[in-house]
Amino acid sequence: MSELVYVLLPVHNRKRLTLSFVDCLISQTYRYYHLVLIDDGSTDGTSEAVTEKLPGTTVISGRGDWWWAGSLQQGIEWLNTNAGSMNDVVLFINDDVTFDGDFLEQGLSELRAEPNAWICAQIRSQHTGEILNEGQIYDAATLTFRNPMPGEPINCVSTNGLMMRVESLGKVGGFFPRLLPHYLSDYEFTIRATRSGVVLKCIAEFRLWWNEETTGLRNFDNHSFWTFLRLYFSKKSAINPVYWTTFVLLTCRPSIIPWQILRIWRSACKQILLHAVRCARWHLSK
Repeated sequence: MSELVYVLLPVHNRKRLTLSFVDCLISQTYRYYHLVLIDDGSTDGTSEAVTEKLPGTTVISGRGDWWWAGSLQQGIEWLNTNAGSMNDVVLFINDDVTFDGDFLEQGLSELRAEPNAWICAQIRSQHTGEILNEGQIYDAATLTFRNPMPGEPINCVSTNGLMMRVESLGKVGGFFPRLLPHYLSDYEFTIRATRSGVVLKCIAEFRLWWNEETTGLRNFDNHSFWTFLRLYFSKKSAINPVYWTTFVLLTCRPSIIPWQILRIWRSACKQILLHAVRCARWHLSK
């Protein structure tokens, strides 16, 4: 069986990282793949460099406002029109990762054993080698995530290294990029998939190494108050309370939504107040 693997790769102005990714892809032992480069407004020549190195790549060009969920949604819409077979395979993946030459082979092996499952990569740190993600268990009642015990089913995963059949993806649908443009979009998407009956499986042999220093805003301590507010509520913020509120609305049962939203905004107000106090103290000390 030779399924075509559509590699959906969102990128934005990280040509060096993207080309390193392409080198890993070119070195794969499984050769029957097609790269769909979703270039969300790069100005550093990423698309041109990739197509020069890997001719035949499909490029979908944006203006810089798609972010992660919007970029993957563009890829899904392209697949809806261009995928050759429902039995073909889709791989969502970041460009700031590296992987071994048998990466695609390992994922396909697992997918062939369980055609209706979604296979997620074990994510390890490029710097330390430690495991960073093997899937999560989301508890909507407490709005918490935890690592699974050995053999325990997971119900949400990162979309960095997530493989599934075209047919299975079509049954779940796509992302909600206007509601969750970046962070939490992958967790909402895979939680929705498991609730529709999809089984998520994280496979140790299907692994990639991620440069965790290349993404995300989680620490805003060394900024002025107004800069803090701008970053805290930005799309790139992993702790933006607006998107956490949206996540709750999409994943929690109605009876607990008000309490969860109250928790989110109580915590947000506390962080904003603490930062305001720190800034005031700093100015008074000058």
